Amino acid sequence: MKSKLRAQGTTLAKRRPALSALAVRGGVLAAICLLGVTGRAEDFGDVSATASAMYTGNTFHGYAETRVLLENHSASRPHNITLVTPNRSYNNAGNSLSKISRSVTLAPGARVVLPLLLPPLPANGDGSICVVIDGNEENTIRQPNANNHCNLNNRGNVVSTLFISRSLDFDAVERVFEANHGAFTAAMAVGTPDASRGVMGGWDVNTWMPDTRRHGQTNWLDLDYATPQIVSGISIHHVGNPPQGFIELIGVSGTNLMKIPMSSGTTGSSTSHGRSGSAWNTVFTFPATSKPVKMLHLNFEKTTPSTIMIDAVEISGPSGSQWASAARASSDNSASAPSHTAGHGSADSIQSLRAESAIADWSDNWLAYTPFDVIVLSAADVSALPAPVMSAIGNYLQAGGNVIVFGSGSIPAAWPTSQRTAFNDGQEFVSGLGRIFILSDAGMSQLTAPSMRALRDAVTAAARYWEMLPANSAAANSVLPIVENLKIPVRGIVIIMLLFIIAIGPVNIFILIRKKRRTWMLWTIPAISVATTLLVFVYSLVREGVTPNSRIAGLTVLDQASHHAATVGGTGFYCPLTPGGGLTFDGPTEATPLVTIGYSRSGGAQREVDWTQGQHLRRGWVAARVPAHFHLRKSESRRERIEIVNENGHLQVVNGLGAPILSLWVADADMNIYEASHVGAGQKAVLTLAKNLPNSEKTGPRALLRDFGFAASTKTMDVSGTKYLQPRTYIAELEGNPFIENALGAAASPKRTRSSSLVFGILEPVATP
Repeated sequence: MKSKLRAQGTTLAKRRPALSALAVRGGVLAAICLLGVTGRAEDFGDVSATASAMYTGNTFHGYAETRVLLENHSASRPHNITLVTPNRSYNNAGNSLSKISRSVTLAPGARVVLPLLLPPLPANGDGSICVVIDGNEENTIRQPNANNHCNLNNRGNVVSTLFISRSLDFDAVERVFEANHGAFTAAMAVGTPDASRGVMGGWDVNTWMPDTRRHGQTNWLDLDYATPQIVSGISIHHVGNPPQGFIELIGVSGTNLMKIPMSSGTTGSSTSHGRSGSAWNTVFTFPATSKPVKMLHLNFEKTTPSTIMIDAVEISGPSGSQWASAARASSDNSASAPSHTAGHGSADSIQSLRAESAIADWSDNWLAYTPFDVIVLSAADVSALPAPVMSAIGNYLQAGGNVIVFGSGSIPAAWPTSQRTAFNDGQEFVSGLGRIFILSDAGMSQLTAPSMRALRDAVTAAARYWEMLPANSAAANSVLPIVENLKIPVRGIVIIMLLFIIAIGPVNIFILIRKKRRTWMLWTIPAISVATTLLVFVYSLVREGVTPNSRIAGLTVLDQASHHAATVGGTGFYCPLTPGGGLTFDGPTEATPLVTIGYSRSGGAQREVDWTQGQHLRRGWVAARVPAHFHLRKSESRRERIEIVNENGHLQVVNGLGAPILSLWVADADMNIYEASHVGAGQKAVLTLAKNLPNSEKTGPRALLRDFGFAASTKTMDVSGTKYLQPRTYIAELEGNPFIENALGAAASPKRTRSSSLVFGILEPVATP
């Protein structure tokens, strides 16, 4: 793997002279440095804005987070600010995101980091964020890692995603998992060159390349150097055509020291590197700069993106030479990585994403971690986690995420565990629906083959879950049907059409001839057409009404000791009329639309989301008379519970789950299993000892999810369901689902909503029967 990726830290891009005053005002520079992959800070009057992301590269599911640092420099005037991404949406066919927005009122002197979360659909746009200030829509900033989430080119073989802490040896982790870093990202221009020559116009995954889908835009690459130095020469190692545009040399204070046209360089073959040959090298020589250089800004203007492939950039001067230590770019072509790396590994591959910020500055929103199949940490990382970040990763774990920790240490209380299994080089713990792997202190290079195989299997299995979800509405409706019969009423419509044809033709003509009023056809034909249209409308109204139908189902792991609930489920909607208010999910809900993804596919829709108050799916998500389904995940604090009490020697259960219990099985510490049925919400019932039960396998909630699916179909649930029970746990089948909201809100009708829930509960020690 590229040794260049071992460089630690991503330095803040220095601002242009117009922004240098802002960098020292109000401590903004320090705040920006905490945000990871950071774009250029921009001033818009009183307001400054900087966008950042925790990583650069492809993601294939979950919610991709972009954070925007906003600051109001006015001492007296508040500003209403709305963030909109993409600034310009491309009207391609297919299911995609056309608008993600969030609004805030910024008080005088206030500073806030505002997250924008992209649901699991492609963001089909120009890769920038519009910053609307008091109604002015002319301000834009670049969105880091734009257009790399759930892209069409990512579909195909299963690709698992590792998110690796900066404290770990990135290359060593990749060797453990046989992983490949995201091709064509800006990180590929860091460190020494390692691309091969290829041919003019050929593509090499070890180079940075801008997004080839976006033509006519200015592309740029910023490169930081660890030690500022006087520069008299630049060497750009690249594949294919010589670079076009200009180079700006920027000093420590952010001042532009020199501007060099790329056409002034001399291009030749470099023979000092490359696994299979030599890349091209364009050299620039010039009088030494008057001050030390900290950063290079390579502006390729509107050069065709597919001809730009930068492998490495070296600066040199009287004190020596050095390669770039960090990089940022206008965009990257990592969306094409799977198709260009296919043949470099197995059909199921693992890609690695390196954290671009210190762990203390990671997101405190669990949705920001949902694109990752596994988070890889060191034991020191776990000890240093701030409480909000630790809680967010704990929520991610409980909802089905995976965490691997290299180095022994204790598991935080915020990550409750229910099972422990030892293997050759460490231990595996179950946390809700997720898993924690703790590896020994021996080091990555000392891991045994079985341990590495177990870790790789865990990573690929996590990604395969998402590939197995229903791929379209028809498949989703077979798993989670909303209404019993969604067929078009062909018979009724055919009868109406036959009556229309008979009425507008033979009957109409016969009557008008008899009355000798043939000219009346000028109004009888339109009148019959209007009457038929009204008849069809009335027929549909009578048959389906205007009230939407909803379906909610899911599996909830309820830890009564920690008051935490992790829910995996599904919801579906069938609306005779398109709901004007759209759908609204809770902010912490991961809602994955079960639709076909792809820019070029017909029948898709562009969708809008607003995050100002919760998660408002505004337009494009539900169409009239077309089923819409979502896979849901939630991880949150909840107070629902059951209570086991002993009254006069008889065990009784009190239902505090918020919905009637249809069936209940409870296992005590000795695996004695008790049962009850038909317990109303808030009601009490006697627990009786269950008899003639199958042998318990004690497999827990993960196996329950595997066997019953995200829709938690309980048609086959009977006493055999007790095999999943573990000591001090219970399984409850509910009539209703208190853990998943109906996203239609006030537009939903309780009579037209089918709701169910399967609860795997973990009792407190004091409540053990």
